[in-house]
Amino acid sequence: MNIPNTLTAFRIVLIPVFCVLFIMGTPYYPYAGIVLVLSGLSDMFDGFLARKLHQETELGKILDPIADKLTLGAVVISMWFVYHKNYPWITLALSIMFLKELLMAVGGFVIVKKGRKLVKAKWWGKVATVVFYACMIAIVALNIFARDAQLDVLVPGIALFAAAVMLIAFAMYFRMGLKILRGEYVSGVIDFEQEKLKKSKASKKTA
Repeated sequence: MNIPNTLTAFRIVLIPVFCVLFIMGTPYYPYAGIVLVLSGLSDMFDGFLARKLHQETELGKILDPIADKLTLGAVVISMWFVYHKNYPWITLALSIMFLKELLMAVGGFVIVKKGRKLVKAKWWGKVATVVFYACMIAIVALNIFARDAQLDVLVPGIALFAAAVMLIAFAMYFRMGLKILRGEYVSGVIDFEQEKLKKSKASKKTA
């Protein structure tokens, strides 16, 4: 059994569970929070275990970013659905998060079409992911323990902080993407054409 891929699949399964529990309201927030924590932990450990157990696969490399973007999109939409009337500023924060992931997906597609591929997420992307999970978990927890007057300030504030961190990560990825498209060297990038040439040369030597 491929443990990392199983964790990634588990994270995808958790998406509708979180959405239903969160939208059902206050009595179910603790369970929604637990689901979000489990999702964050699976995201944290699947890549680590893939390297540690030597179970890195092409399927895993495809599934992991898909699971990340589906999770973020589902959490953002669920929070907007629940909070946008009471906390108007949260719409701005959640929109930034959603657009960041959408543009990242489009940018990744463009880079692949150009014959290149980013192998590993950069540290700033990992930081943004950790901050996103931490802030969303904090918002869920606050709705369990905090008073309404505190929530009016804390919920939009935390969401805006997460959005700012993700915006910074996007700016750094955008800069890196431009370098890739210009043909400049960027660590962790595979050039498909160069890889084909290397394999061709290696096969000719062994022939």
